[in-house]
Amino acid sequence: MVINSLACFGQSDNTTIPFVSYWSIGDSYDFKVTKIKRQWKDGSLSKDDSSSYIVNFNVIDSTETSYTIRWRYKTNLSEFNIPPKLADRFSKYQMTEVIYQTSELGEFTGIKNWEEISEMMKGLITDLVNVLAEDKNTNKEDLSRAMQPLMNVYESKQGIEQLIFKELQFFHFPFGIEFSTNEPILYEEQLPNMFGGAPIRGDVKLYVDEVDVGNSHCVLVQEMTLNPEDTKEIILALFRQMKLKDKEMNKAMKTAQFDITDYNTYEYFYYPGIPIRIETNRESLIDIDKEKGKRIDTTIIELIE
Repeated sequence: MVINSLACFGQSDNTTIPFVSYWSIGDSYDFKVTKIKRQWKDGSLSKDDSSSYIVNFNVIDSTETSYTIRWRYKTNLSEFNIPPKLADRFSKYQMTEVIYQTSELGEFTGIKNWEEISEMMKGLITDLVNVLAEDKNTNKEDLSRAMQPLMNVYESKQGIEQLIFKELQFFHFPFGIEFSTNEPILYEEQLPNMFGGAPIRGDVKLYVDEVDVGNSHCVLVQEMTLNPEDTKEIILALFRQMKLKDKEMNKAMKTAQFDITDYNTYEYFYYPGIPIRIETNRESLIDIDKEKGKRIDTTIIELIE
């Protein structure tokens, strides 16, 4: 992602919004974070999961070049299908504390205690497998294999930051950028290729939808669609793997569809740099050969007044 960042954030007028954090040690805000996952297969809703939790954002250190933030919340153990009668046994895993840093502008730079989080969550998953395996109808080896992809995510700092705590990326997304109230920002983003191979380009438009300078309030909108050339190449590559002949490929291309679109809104008090409501929506659509489905992932971060 390439966006013009702030070279100098001391100058501003009514046609620009410099997104800079003006936080102090001790600043504390509560947010409600909601995550919704919905999937459709062959036109029918096959999955509709949602979870929410309250998180506390607390500035615990500040220097000339960085802020240190504590992001603390109660882990939703119900996501792991832990029986209520075992709640006490897993109580040591309930509180999660993320310590991370930002630049002096408020740009996310990384989680400091990721190894501690990794050990805690891998311990939770291991204990969960052991408990569920006590049921004679549950095969421990099969359950361990099913949990391994999640264990792998917790093995790396990058996995924890980009997949587990993606809401932090959303929270700090606008910081360090100076937005024009009149002109959109256009740029390319690299998306992971779910079929393997090179990343897919996404064409992004980022713009100010509303602004109230007097109250330091604004709403940003971020729209993303897949690059048409990359989309076509991915579909063709799949058809080649299926060993379709040219005539079959040309016919299949007329109805094939693969698309990913984002529509995200960021409502902020840009002074002092606190979100009021962030809502991100990613819709993934595939209709290729016998594979037909849709998925919508939504994350909502709301300031609790």
